[in-house]
Amino acid sequence: MIDTSTSKKSTAGYRQYLIYKATNNNIDINTTQTRAVNVQFGISSTALIRLVAVKTPISLVNFYIVKVNTPFLLCLADIDRLQVYYNNVTDTLIGPATTLGSKHITLPITRRFGHPFLI
Repeated sequence: MIDTSTSKKSTAGYRQYLIYKATNNNIDINTTQTRAVNVQFGISSTALIRLVAVKTPISLVNFYIVKVNTPFLLCLADIDRLQVYYNNVTDTLIGPATTLGSKHITLPITRRFGHPFLI
């Protein structure tokens, strides 16, 4: 899910990570950064338990795994770093060209529960 109000780190809940791991060849996670950052959600925060690099249609994104029941949340800082933007009129995620001379990337976004999802 694209979440411009999430913390400065892209995050995912531990249960979501387990599902991702089961469907993506048991990708292991980096545990060396456990508790290295605190992730802020509204008025409360939670400690990091794991870090996983996820290959997305945009690029490789580091997701901080936390013990919160939440989907994978792509933060604004990563959206800026990857030089992509969300067009809420056409429900597309627009990114830079991947090869010299090619056009920009356009990815469809699905809205569910009032939030945009990159599937």
